[in-house]
Formats: sequence, C-alpha cells, structure tokens
Amino acid sequence: MSKTDCPNLSMLIRLGLWFRGVATYDVFPEFSAKMRRLLYTPLGVLILAALAALLCGLFLHSQGFVLLGGVLSVIVLGIVWPWLSLRGVHGSISFERSRACEGDRVEVCLTLRNRLPWSAWGLAVRQGFTRQATADDGVSPVTGIACSPGRRTIRCRWSFVPACRGEYPLVAPRLATGFPFGLWENSRPTTVETPLVVWPRTFPVGPVPLVSGDQQVEGNVSRNKVGSNGDVLGVRPYRRGDSPRRIHWGQSARHDRLIVCELQSNARPVIQLVLDTERRVHAGDGADGSREWAIRIAASLAKGWLEAGAQVGAVWNGQVTAPASGRQPLHRLLDSLARLPDTSGPPLAETLASPACRSFRDGLQVIVTTDSALASGGRTSSTGDPQRWIVLRTAAFSDPAGPSSGPPVGLARRPWLWIDSVQHIPALLRGGWKEAQHGS
Repeated sequence: MSKTDCPNLSMLIRLGLWFRGVATYDVFPEFSAKMRRLLYTPLGVLILAALAALLCGLFLHSQGFVLLGGVLSVIVLGIVWPWLSLRGVHGSISFERSRACEGDRVEVCLTLRNRLPWSAWGLAVRQGFTRQATADDGVSPVTGIACSPGRRTIRCRWSFVPACRGEYPLVAPRLATGFPFGLWENSRPTTVETPLVVWPRTFPVGPVPLVSGDQQVEGNVSRNKVGSNGDVLGVRPYRRGDSPRRIHWGQSARHDRLIVCELQSNARPVIQLVLDTERRVHAGDGADGSREWAIRIAASLAKGWLEAGAQVGAVWNGQVTAPASGRQPLHRLLDSLARLPDTSGPPLAETLASPACRSFRDGLQVIVTTDSALASGGRTSSTGDPQRWIVLRTAAFSDPAGPSSGPPVGLARRPWLWIDSVQHIPALLRGGWKEAQHGS
C-alpha cells in the first residue's frame, strides 16, 4: 500500500464512523425509552401483530381483518379484565407490632374485601417493603394472593424481615393484577392501618466515659465524687450548713472540734450525641454504607448509656433532643433515627455551630463522623469541651475487603474511637475506649 492510500483510508474510516454516529443518534431518548418498555412486552408484540394483520387485510386479503379482530379481542380483554377485577377490591395492611429492629421477623396481615359478585384472581402486593420498590414499579411482588372470592373478606399473612431502618411501608403498597393474560397490570393503592417503625440495629456498648459535669439527681448511679448521699468517702472539718446527721461524733471528740462525713454523690452523667448526616462525607450505599453504620453506632450508644442510667440528648439533621433518661427518651431517640431521611443533612461544622451544641456545657459531647469530614482543619471547630470523636474510615465501607489501617496523620481531631472495619464495630463498641478496657 502506498503512502498516499493511508490518509485516504483513515479518512474513509472517520467518515464511516461519523455516518454511523448520525444514523444511530437518539434524538428523543425519553420517548425511545418509553417505546422500548412498551414494545419489549407481550402487549407490544400483540400491537405489532395487530398492525401487521391490518396491513395484510388492506393490501393482501380481507381475511387479515379476521386475524386483526382476534388480536384486538385479546388485547381488550387483557386490559379491561384486570381493571374490572380491582374496582370492588379494597385492601388494608397492618403489622403485628408497632416497632421492630433491623433483621427482626415481623408478621404482616393483609385484609382484602371484595364487594363484586365475581372473584379477583392473580393478585399481588407491590412496593413499600424494599427501598428499590420506591423507584421502580416493576420489582418482584412482596407477596401473591391466588384469589379474592366475590362478596367476601379474607385475611392473608406473611413474614417480613426489614433489612434497613425506616418507617414501613416506605410508600403506599399497591394491589396489582394482570389476570388473565398478563398483558397489562392494573393496580390500586392499599391503606395502612398501623405503620411499622424499624429501629437501627444496636450492639452492646462499654460503660459511660468519665464526665466532668454530672448533674446531681437523687436515686441514681453512685459516682466516686463528693456529695450528700451514698457511701462514706472520708471525713473533713465541719462547715456551716452541714447536716447534723453527718457529724462523726467519735472523730469530733478526738479532735475537739466538729468533724463531718463526706458521702458519695449520686449523679447521672449527661451526654449529647452529635451525628454527621451529610452524604458527601460518607461512603457506600444502602444498608452497608458508612452513613447507616454511623446511625447504628449512635443508636447503640444511646440505648446502652440510657439503660446504664445516663441522660442522653442528641443533635442530628437539624433536630435537637434535650438530654433525658428513661424508656420514653430511648424510644424517642430511636424513632428519630429510624425516620431519618435519606437526603443529605447539614455539614458537621454547621451542626456544631448551632446553639444546641455551643451551649452544651454540662457533660460529654460524643460526635460520630467520618475521616472525610475531618480531612480539612477548621471544618469542625467547636467550643464544646470535653468532646469524644468517633471517626469512621470511609475506605472501609467503599472497599470492605480492603486492609485495616490506623487514623491518618492529617485529621483535624484525634479520634477517641477509630472505626477501621465493619467487622470490628461490635468489638470496638463493647471495649474500644479506656473505661471499657479497664472494666473488662
């Protein structure tokens, strides 16, 4: 081949590629996607068959109209019958309990009332029980019902295991049927009598860290601090205002002056949990992402420390919960975490600069975030002291099989608890800090 042929050949190749791009260019991509969804179905095939029969009847032979009538009858029956079957069917969904945790098995009850004289066949419940179902109507059905008899009420039960936190159903479930041919699936929404609140999965945690600013509350956990209740810690000279009941008469007679006993202080630790919900600093998607694991860590700390007698408050996603103790605050915190939306929350710096965080002075502030949020200095400035930082390594959630590593050098804050692996989270929550290690 001569040298003059090479430019001509490359020009022909480029010209061919250009014509190919022009010929295959999608001018209306949304319309093309809708047409593909329509034509790549049994209904689309029957519509093409009807058009072919119509053309045969017009240009070849009149018997083509007979085939056209048969195909149109099948299409009309396949579309109208599912619509008629659901006109008198009403469904309602309820759960056996109002609260559960991730991974728990929950019984779901579907009540179907059919007011029509004929039965509805081939029913299915779609949407509402998986996160993928909220965006795609063509997902697998949650459950199927063979028949709903005419003028009767039936109840169907099945087991549901929520894989992720949230308020279920996520969207209103729909009762659907495509009987008899499956050409077109008609659906109608069902009602939800009692929604199910699914709490994040929790793990046992270590003891409450030492807090400098405990609030004095009667009848709670004894701390090794001087107060007016509890066991005797020592003695000291009498000060004006001391109760006469605390005078140690033996020591007073020995020293010829009044000596009083120092008792333990019954105190309740006060803790504020701050959760970073900004999606930009988290890695991974779904139930295995760092954001969901940060929510589980916050839920574990709240549950474990509330059960240990501490007062726990929270700040996340613009919501502020005042420190409190008991079962009701625990339910309130876990319900708030369960209903936390998937949308991104405010940046951590904005959260820490809020009045609720800046005015917190009575106890310990525990902040749950990632190394991406701490990569730049000054991003998480806060006047709260003392603080404990629980930092998740984002690489451990984007690549779970990757090796573990220690905290990087450039972090703006020193981690109190470094989460470098998903598998290590239960062990770290149980004994990953100083008080937990000494208590084990």
